[in-house]
Amino acid sequence: MPTGEVRTAAIVDAILHADKTLFVPKIQTKDGTMDFLRIHSPADLASLPAGTWGIKEPEESWEGQIRSRVLGSPSEPLDVILLPGVAFDRTLSRLGHGKGYYDRFITAYTNTAASSSSSSTSASSAHPKPLLVGLGLREQILPSGQVPVGEHDWKMDVLITPDETITFDRSAAAQTQAVLDSNSPSPSPSDQ
Repeated sequence: MPTGEVRTAAIVDAILHADKTLFVPKIQTKDGTMDFLRIHSPADLASLPAGTWGIKEPEESWEGQIRSRVLGSPSEPLDVILLPGVAFDRTLSRLGHGKGYYDRFITAYTNTAASSSSSSTSASSAHPKPLLVGLGLREQILPSGQVPVGEHDWKMDVLITPDETITFDRSAAAQTQAVLDSNSPSPSPSDQ
């Protein structure tokens, strides 16, 4: 597993125990294609084998059932994508490992037609952009303008570090707080 990145086990565990829907990345090919597949339970998560780059990834099925995937199948819109990075800057730019997996996924996702489950018509439109939340360690935060960006790179809406939450957009900050509040489980005795 890559070193120098935020460990997300506690976040993932909280999502699963709050009965929220969790999708995790699965690299389809080494040329940059990535999709997100559904994780059903803590036991499912614990069973994941190491995939490309040694990161745990889901198999295409679990307990004999094909997993739901984000691209190429109807699903509810994603609310949030948590993104790792090598470095971030205070303008919310993100430097990944240089393969473009997340940037290509977000572009494909936002350009993909979504089923309209809230209307009785057969109309569909592009998926709304989910809240993009970068997770970084304090050592990964650089001054503004220090992360090189290209036109294909997506800026984060929010950057969360152990020391601070960085955002330029007050509506993104409010949206982040609402998502965090709705997903926060009650603290367990071991958390206190």
